[in-house]
Amino acid sequence: MADISIIVEGEEDIRFLQDFINVHFDKEYKKDSFINIQGKTEKIYLSKQKILSSTGKGNKNILFFDADDKDFDSTLKKIKAKASELDLAFDSIFLFPDNKSKGNLETLLLQCINQKNKELLKCIKAYSECKSVLKLDLSREIDEKEEFYIYHGSFEKSGKSKGTERSYLIEHIWNLKAEETKKLKDFLNMVFEIN
Repeated sequence: MADISIIVEGEEDIRFLQDFINVHFDKEYKKDSFINIQGKTEKIYLSKQKILSSTGKGNKNILFFDADDKDFDSTLKKIKAKASELDLAFDSIFLFPDNKSKGNLETLLLQCINQKNKELLKCIKAYSECKSVLKLDLSREIDEKEEFYIYHGSFEKSGKSKGTERSYLIEHIWNLKAEETKKLKDFLNMVFEIN
């Protein structure tokens, strides 16, 4: 049975996937099972040797990136072109949030908010709209990533805001079994079955 190397954009992806895999598959993936690109598609070349080494060991290379370029298809095309250019092989690719839509990990996480806290998210969105109407000098738009940080930071025991120290296992904050995670669960189920 081949080992799996999980290739991601950053630390946030590692933390989320560790917790998600633990909850759904009762498997523990240590940090050394991940290859952190520390950026987007353009940065894959920085981890080329690690990916080639993984392939050389007979590992399955599974890539998780955000679909946050122009759209889902353009993101996937860009990744495949870069892999071809660098002569890298990815056995499977999953693009957050659902492997078909434009978005990112935070798009999925905002859909994993515990149902009891949906009103808090409405407050955050209202704050964003209010801020936009005020047209403040040097004001910056609050996107999904910012909404996620505000939500996450609203709870005393949510873990540090730093990506490496978050916990998605706190059920009164997160619901990793939300319907919106089904595509990710099905994808991982297929990966683990093949393996």
